[in-house]
Amino acid sequence: MPMPETVQSVVKCVTNGPLIAAAAQLWIKDTDLVVDMTYGRGKFWTCYCPARLVGHDLITDGVDFRHLPEADGTVDVAVFDPPYVSMGGRETSTKPDFTDRYGLIEAPSSPAELAKLIAQGIREGNRILRPKGRLMVKCMDYVSSGGLFLGRHHVVTTALGLGMRQVDEFVHHSGVGPQPTEHLDGTPRKQYHARRAHSFLCVFQAPPAKRKAS
Repeated sequence: MPMPETVQSVVKCVTNGPLIAAAAQLWIKDTDLVVDMTYGRGKFWTCYCPARLVGHDLITDGVDFRHLPEADGTVDVAVFDPPYVSMGGRETSTKPDFTDRYGLIEAPSSPAELAKLIAQGIREGNRILRPKGRLMVKCMDYVSSGGLFLGRHHVVTTALGLGMRQVDEFVHHSGVGPQPTEHLDGTPRKQYHARRAHSFLCVFQAPPAKRKAS
């Protein structure tokens, strides 16, 4: 897919491939060592693939994104695509597919558990980055127990708390279809909240000389 001359903050695409390709134009250099912390099925790299890409995944190579094998300060770009909707925050019949896609043994069932998991991944991504290295995190706000959980806000505040700074943000407009009219059991489904049709790709930069996380 040819990319536009000007990289825009809103990327309309069904999959993450064009989204990452757009972000890469600004934030991934040809010589960068890129670590995909949650490689899964490699869907991020269908439109663009770094020359020096290392993919880690719990299912395929036994690497937990909370405990990466890379040494401190050795990576230029870390890409982190955690499960950003808790299992308790969605109606789904595909839990095995969900956990496999994100390299998890068990998906978090509550926003609090999910937030803790994501924070651990962000800290690990920050650990392996060189000074001024970039961390790309996919995230989303979602409805859980009748309220809106601000997943993007959690990601941003966690990264900033580690001394990183946010240098860019992309909105992924997925073009999701209308909300289903029935629950999985066939009963009528009423809409109470706006249909979430977008997610975010936040780009953070490690400080020139990183301080150790407390």
